[in-house]
Amino acid sequence: MQTKFVQPSIEILNVRIDEPVTTITDLLLVSICIYAFIGIRKSCKSGLYSRYFRSYFLILGLGALTGGLLGHAFQYRLSEQWKLVSWILTLASVVLLVQALLEVARPLFSRRLASLISWLNFLIAIPVLIITIWSVDFSPVKYYAAFGLVGVAGSLSLYFYKRTRNTGVLVLMGGVGIGLISAIIYSLEWGISAWFNHRDLGHIILCFGAYYIYRGAERIINSIVSPG
Repeated sequence: MQTKFVQPSIEILNVRIDEPVTTITDLLLVSICIYAFIGIRKSCKSGLYSRYFRSYFLILGLGALTGGLLGHAFQYRLSEQWKLVSWILTLASVVLLVQALLEVARPLFSRRLASLISWLNFLIAIPVLIITIWSVDFSPVKYYAAFGLVGVAGSLSLYFYKRTRNTGVLVLMGGVGIGLISAIIYSLEWGISAWFNHRDLGHIILCFGAYYIYRGAERIINSIVSPG
């Protein structure tokens, strides 16, 4: 049986920091999200899907930032409910990524069907949000993310690829697949040591996943929107 590694605290200038490596790997994910947000913004491409992709990285980055600071580094000074900030932002980021892919594929659907999928994307997230806040548990967000990213986003990407042969969605879904590996590691608590536990390993893998989602999104945007 895997032993759960508990990361020791450190002190910097008499300030206690819990789970320091976990905090650093969270901040590394923040840096990837900032890089992706700036990269997509600099492309100067119009389109609702471009705004959704930017928003996805912005909200995911804020989720990682609040998770690192409020959920790990300084959680000892706060109540358990402060973890909800990061969890809710993570939930919102999944909604935004699904919405981005829906906007990419929207021309291939009827207006009524596209609107229905869009409404369902938001409506399904509402009970997940309520249950998460009520239970103060990350599990509802985790299960919704698996459903949203694999079930909905995966289906939209597969359909879009079959109709357009746009390889950007394959790169993007490859990033999603990498991210799911981190969920497995996190759930099974596979770590290397107390100084690099399952959270740290999961965050590093999430960084790779976020980078490939960015590359896929960038390729999609550049292929379906003409320059200028």
